[in-house]
Amino acid sequence: MPRVAEVLGPKGPLRDAIASRLETIPLQQQNDDLQKLEIGVGIEASGLSILPWNEEKISTNLQLILVRDVVTDTCDPMWEDGTFHSIIADAISGSDMDPRIQKPRFWLPVTDVAEAIRIMIIENKLPLSGQPLVMAGRRPWWPEAVYAEAAHLWNRYSASVDGTHRPSTLEEPPITPLPLGHGNIPRPNLDAIDRHMRNCGEPHGWRPSGSLRLAIMRVFANLHE
Repeated sequence: MPRVAEVLGPKGPLRDAIASRLETIPLQQQNDDLQKLEIGVGIEASGLSILPWNEEKISTNLQLILVRDVVTDTCDPMWEDGTFHSIIADAISGSDMDPRIQKPRFWLPVTDVAEAIRIMIIENKLPLSGQPLVMAGRRPWWPEAVYAEAAHLWNRYSASVDGTHRPSTLEEPPITPLPLGHGNIPRPNLDAIDRHMRNCGEPHGWRPSGSLRLAIMRVFANLHE
């Protein structure tokens, strides 16, 4: 099957997820223009460039997507600083979190990044040159909330493997109180990506559907591979 695009850049979970998702585009939806599309993941490319949102040096003439706080199954140092996987590791071991981890993050499962790019390519509506789109999750996650979710899910996961379920392992994770000043945190501006996804036919705009709970479980699964 002809590929819809050539995906370039250093190998890693994000690049693999994007390439794998693009391979699902039906053959009849691939035309000559799309087959020539070059996508750079972590590098600049002639077609679409996908770079970390805090990249300092960016060419102004790129068709560009900037990805923030992406969650991959295994830690990818090109796209994340290890915070998410560090919290998961501490939750699994029962250790205290690194006290330096304090700020909320707008975690975005890698599946949402790959799916949005797939939609853009099918609709043949890439970002305009010089008008980058920022992708991030809409909900802020405080470290304590991620830790509590991961610890509860790990207990449930372990009970399933060992056959030792109890009522506590089947309950929903405890609700973590929001810290003071939670309403004053700076949020990523997602207006541009929201408008773009609506222009691509998505009635709800930019509404990442990937579950952080599922993302955590995928991290668990990769620990045993």
